[in-house]
Amino acid sequence: MEAMITIRGKRPGDSLIEVQVREDKIARVLPAKATRRGRFFGSEEFYISPGFIDIQVNGFAGTDFNHPAFDGDDLVPVCKALLRTGVTRFCPTLITGSEERLSRNIQQIVRAYEKYPLVRSMVLGIHLEGPYIASEDGPRGAHPKQYVSDPDWDEFVRLCNLSKGLLKIVTVAPERPGAIEFIRKTSKAGLVVAIGHCAPEPAEIDAAVEAGAVLSTHLGNGAHQMLPRHANYIQKQISHDGLMASIICDGIHLPDYFVKNLIRAKGISRMILVTDAMAAAAASRGRYTLGDLEVEVGEDRVVRLSDTPYLAGSALTIDEAVSNCASFAKISLTSAIKMVTVNPAKLFKGIQGVLEPGERADSVLFSLLKKRIRVEQVFLAGKLIFSFGQSMEE
Repeated sequence: MEAMITIRGKRPGDSLIEVQVREDKIARVLPAKATRRGRFFGSEEFYISPGFIDIQVNGFAGTDFNHPAFDGDDLVPVCKALLRTGVTRFCPTLITGSEERLSRNIQQIVRAYEKYPLVRSMVLGIHLEGPYIASEDGPRGAHPKQYVSDPDWDEFVRLCNLSKGLLKIVTVAPERPGAIEFIRKTSKAGLVVAIGHCAPEPAEIDAAVEAGAVLSTHLGNGAHQMLPRHANYIQKQISHDGLMASIICDGIHLPDYFVKNLIRAKGISRMILVTDAMAAAAASRGRYTLGDLEVEVGEDRVVRLSDTPYLAGSALTIDEAVSNCASFAKISLTSAIKMVTVNPAKLFKGIQGVLEPGERADSVLFSLLKKRIRVEQVFLAGKLIFSFGQSMEE
């Protein structure tokens, strides 16, 4: 049996604690004391949090999961780059595409998941964002129109089978023909069903939730530019107690005051921060791909379809999202961190996103520089896997 190690840090807004880890699990969480037996990590100067969870990552650090030549082996450097931002679990996200493309890239993710322990430790599941979404401009976002379709149960089952159980989230437009029955069957099969890239009537949102939908995908985006001022599908989703809401908190996709209003309305416990990151996240400015689309990232770090003003994913990282959220909504850092730990964990069985005995020992130690998070150390399953200023573990 491996010796116990202790990770020391301050809970944001609270006192110094010691997280005692045996093998890959948290054994005990105690107030810090003067004892120095065993192996100590962390610092009394650092804050400590559970590992961050991002349920919507289209690509990262130069790799596009939707590219026609995506190679699953590239998930290893992606995982290492995500760890630098505090992410210990994430959902590779595939956007609308042909069944052939989706099948190919699902199999690449599965191959990497089976081949590499690091990928297996970090990938929670695949998020299928489309093709069962709205086809009209605005709600469709940057998804390629030629592959948008009504929900196809047989196609979806084929994709699920190829994923070997790794397909965990699907985003659907509830107004499409057959969508409500599709949501019901998918939810009963144990998958997380989200609504997004959609333009439903209020009653269709109610029907989707009754059928098992539990999440709004990047609420406030993938929508028409102009909506009725009161009776619209964004307001309805905000008000719906049966839906959690994910948001892209970069100050670009949503203005700061919308973030503040949304969090007040939904409540801290129903909010999830996502990056919707694509290949340009944690990479240099320039031109990239998002599937078949060519996108461009300028000095402003905004991702746009090349030569257009239209947004296409983001270059946001999750540590930035947490810092932004606390600032925009004028909430505590503790509350913002819940939106990347406890709250997304509610969607999945077997994890809780907390520093408590029995949980996998994933933790992030960070400092605050001008109220912005800087990730200092990351522990994955009890092992120090990243330390600021040092090379990543091979």
